[in-house]
Amino acid sequence: MKSTTIAAVSAAIFLFTGCGTSKVAHASIVNNGKGYASDKSTQSVKRKRAVSHSAFITKSQQKEFLQHINKVRSERRSCGKYGRMGPVEPLAWSDKLYEAAYLHSYDMAKSSHFGHDGSGSRNDRCSVDMGLRRGSKLKERMSYTDYRWRAIGENIAAGQPSTHAAMQAWLRSDEHCKNLMSDHFTEVGMAYHPSNDHYQNYWAQNFGRSL
Repeated sequence: MKSTTIAAVSAAIFLFTGCGTSKVAHASIVNNGKGYASDKSTQSVKRKRAVSHSAFITKSQQKEFLQHINKVRSERRSCGKYGRMGPVEPLAWSDKLYEAAYLHSYDMAKSSHFGHDGSGSRNDRCSVDMGLRRGSKLKERMSYTDYRWRAIGENIAAGQPSTHAAMQAWLRSDEHCKNLMSDHFTEVGMAYHPSNDHYQNYWAQNFGRSL
């Protein structure tokens, strides 16, 4: 990924059960309820899915993502209004969380769309395969990849030229920092996809604690 002078954006979401610029999305949401839906429509979607996107990440890239994330978690940090957090236990890699992150970063990059909800276009594979007729939600992408969860969270960003730059952008935001430092999560998957628009790269980071 080549270096760039564009600014960055990012966003964070957190769910619980019982422009020549870069950006990070800023909403943080807490929700209570069931963490997994196993119904006939979800199961039929699983049968339709042709290929796991886990094949798109190399072991070295997976290692790089985990090293960045767990180095952050190994230190005590200030997460703004959430106070000082950590150090916390390292996260394990989850192929299912990675697949959900990859699908969303792919959708954002191909659709020039930025948000926690999918674009609802043909690039939003979860929406298409589940017949949603709207953008996919984080919880639906978890069901689509068969991730059974007690807690899930998501950080997204656009415009950062490297893993380090994306991580630094998230750490500067209270909500993203909270997701990165949360002891509610035990697993993570992270992905990016290049784009042809002015952001050049779209990033997604999915956190979870499985049932």
